[in-house]
Amino acid sequence: MSTGPLEPRELDYRRTADRPTFADLPAEVRARLAELAGGAVVADPPVRSGFTRAYAGRLSLADGRAVFAKAADTSAPHARVAIERESAVLAHLAGRATAPHLVGSAAVDEWRLIVMEAVDGDMPGMPWTTTAADAVHRACLAAAEVPADVVVALTADLLAVDLGSDPVALNALESLAGGVDPWPGWLTPLTAEQRSELAGLAGHAGAALAGTQVVHGDLRPDNLVVDRTGTARMVDWNWVSRGPAWVDFVGLWPLMAHHGLDVTRWQGSPLLVGVDPDAVDAFLAVVVGLMVDKARGDDSSPSLAVLRAHQRFTAHTFLALLASRRRWA
Repeated sequence: MSTGPLEPRELDYRRTADRPTFADLPAEVRARLAELAGGAVVADPPVRSGFTRAYAGRLSLADGRAVFAKAADTSAPHARVAIERESAVLAHLAGRATAPHLVGSAAVDEWRLIVMEAVDGDMPGMPWTTTAADAVHRACLAAAEVPADVVVALTADLLAVDLGSDPVALNALESLAGGVDPWPGWLTPLTAEQRSELAGLAGHAGAALAGTQVVHGDLRPDNLVVDRTGTARMVDWNWVSRGPAWVDFVGLWPLMAHHGLDVTRWQGSPLLVGVDPDAVDAFLAVVVGLMVDKARGDDSSPSLAVLRAHQRFTAHTFLALLASRRRWA
């Protein structure tokens, strides 16, 4: 196996979005956000992380407090639905799993709003360090302790169905293995035998991802903040599902490995006790399939182009770790 000539570029996850400012929001939306926050807004820098054009930013208040706010209307339909879902999830989590505390949520005409605890800290993974990775590992251990009744209240979605049995991801790999679709020029080449093994592994992801614990489902550097106490806080809870406790942390391994960390350091984690290594490989494989398919999508706008770059890079790093684990050399 050799490295392809068009290896996808790594993104700076601190600068992936071009968002509106607080001043760009309608007056009634700004007023409702201030009301939810409980004070007059005196500073309002937007964040530039994420992959939507919806508003998100830290609001500094006249009384010295700060909150984090999001707002989206029908021009950003995914973000609008995500705000509604995150509001419900944070209400149920009530600070568990290192999630921020919900301050309040509301609807103003077609707008959906959420205000939550502002977490002071830094985005990890730029690049990954062992210290930051250990902090996230502790957060994932905390998430594994969320009580079963809370998980049931959070979501009925099953990762084994939504990802593990995703026909789009599975068909993408089958088509590549069978030569129906050409192998992407930006993805590290595999032999025909390795492509078949990749598709076969993904076919077991449904069983591998069965579980009953809370899964964040979108744990990237920009959805994590390491606070001033060294605690990793998980934010942006809008892809939550039920699945195995190890998935969120293992989903960070590809980027950690890309940054030079030896991820075998965490193979003895309580999250992975009794877990078949092939289950981990099945997860890595199905994500490759999903990202390969998504990376084929429309990239006609700057925001979509950044999203496609993220998807290509994710497929690249997941395949690289899987290839290392399977000794595809």
